[in-house]
Order: sequence, then structure tokens, then C-alpha cells
Amino acid sequence: MDQKRILVLEDDSQLANSLQCDFEDHEYTVTLASRLSEIPSQQNFTHAVVDMRLSNGEMGLDAIEQILKTSPQCRIVVLSGYGSIVTAVEAVKRGAVDYLTKPARFEEIEKALNGQRVIPEAEFKRRSLSEVEHEYIDFVLTKNEGNISQTAKDLGLHRQSLQRKLKKYT
Repeated sequence: MDQKRILVLEDDSQLANSLQCDFEDHEYTVTLASRLSEIPSQQNFTHAVVDMRLSNGEMGLDAIEQILKTSPQCRIVVLSGYGSIVTAVEAVKRGAVDYLTKPARFEEIEKALNGQRVIPEAEFKRRSLSEVEHEYIDFVLTKNEGNISQTAKDLGLHRQSLQRKLKKYT
């Protein structure tokens, strides 16, 4: 059996350590990173779990292309506490195989990494204005690569107003 090498790019050290233990229990060799610059450029990964937004303002979406340059066969799953259709589509466009919202169980993450996740047929649910607003703000923020000032300008909001809205969604 081939060696399973996984990169966990997560700025929440508690979650990263928990994932490391779970993956090691399932015979993966784990490399942890909390920012883009910590991703080893010479290592070939078979799998990666990437946090959507890192605390230092970096976007996990940028890691997808970086990982695929050195590990073109890597199966990447993006985890997000701010899940939206827009960012899920963007993650898949960039090369991720799946996108999960936090909290996600280890079993669900591993199934997603291996293409075995069964997505239940969703029932139509009317979304609230707040949910639509959140998704649109997330779309503009993603388009601006996480730049809060530019996003606020594009939305016609003061920067502080946008930051309050983003805090409300976390």
C-alpha cells in the first residue's frame, strides 16, 4: 500500500492537533502548517485539508494552487467556518475535490478526501435575507482575496461596518 502523506493547513492549533492524531491513527504521515509560507515546497502530498481563512489574513484557496504545483495528484478538501456556495465553487475550480463546513467529523473529512462522501439530496429551504447577505459579502471578500478595505469599498460600506458584519457571521 502506498504511503499516505497529508498536509493539514489550519491556524487553529487545537483543531490541527486533533486532525493530526486522527490521521496518524489511520496511518497517514502528517505535516502541519498554519500559514502559506509553512507549506513545504519539496514535499509530495497525497492528501491535504485546507482551512478557508487563516488568522493572518491569508486565504486557504491560495494554498490549493501552491500544493498542486508540487503534488499534482493531491486530493484537497477545504474546510470553512464561513461556508458558502460561492467559495465552494471557487475551491473546486482551483482544484479541491470537496468542500466541508466546520464543524466536520473526521470520518466525513476522510470520506471527502477519498471521494466517498455521499451528499444527501437537500430539501429546498428558503434562505433568510441575512444568509443571502452573508453569501454575497463572502463572494466579494473572496474576489478581493480577503482584502477587507477593498471589499468594504466595493460594497459601499465603511470598513468598520463590514468588520462588524463579518464578526456577526463567525
